[in-house]
Amino acid sequence: MKNPSDQHSDRRGQRESPGQNRVNAESAATVVMRRHALVACFFLVFTCQQATANPTKNLSQEILRATPYPYAAIVRLNIPLQRFHGANAYHVTEDCSGTLVDRNKGMILTAWHCFDGKMDLTQPPKVWLNGAWQELRLGAHGGGMNHDWAIAYLVDPSVADVSAMPFALTDLAPGRSVTMSGYQRSGLKADAIWSKIATTCTVTQHSASWVETDCELNTGASGGAVMSMKGGQAKLVGIISARAATGGVWYVPLSRLSAYFSPP
Repeated sequence: MKNPSDQHSDRRGQRESPGQNRVNAESAATVVMRRHALVACFFLVFTCQQATANPTKNLSQEILRATPYPYAAIVRLNIPLQRFHGANAYHVTEDCSGTLVDRNKGMILTAWHCFDGKMDLTQPPKVWLNGAWQELRLGAHGGGMNHDWAIAYLVDPSVADVSAMPFALTDLAPGRSVTMSGYQRSGLKADAIWSKIATTCTVTQHSASWVETDCELNTGASGGAVMSMKGGQAKLVGIISARAATGGVWYVPLSRLSAYFSPP
């Protein structure tokens, strides 16, 4: 999702380093799968240099000038990390999206790969809420691209000024419509303009780790919301993960996180 020539925005050009810590031990087959997924992730990371070079493919993609229900619960994350390329450490800042699902707990869902690295203890992860950057702590995560989910919590849940999004632990069958939403960047990093976008597409197939759709999110929305709409009501059903080999977008269904939720 980054330009390999830009070390700050190069989040994927160097991330296959064997020196990085992992929560879960991965088999050789999983490593191969993860590498393919990381290549796919180049198309969904917010700090991608290609964001200004490629036109938006999906003509139904909409820039949300306002944030009515349910989009107000979709938030922008800023995550400073330290990663390693061989023995050399370097610093990156991940710009991702997340969804507030429990206002009282300050619970936000996002993608694991947004936290992939060593946390920068001098700069905590942050979320933009209530007109300012608010501190987060990482609560749990899947530990790999084939379990690309993370749960973060506001250090002070009282700063949440938006309603949480209701969720459903339901796997959608192929042919079902979903709406995806998250933040994307336009312009160079120094002069970036961040916009919240939404697009509607269709579930195409399931795999062991992801649900695939025919969405086309050129500039990405990693960690953003996948929603099922019914009768004007939205429910969060997944977390945006990566670009599939077919050109569509993978998401992680919330059914994979059922152990962390009470039934809605």
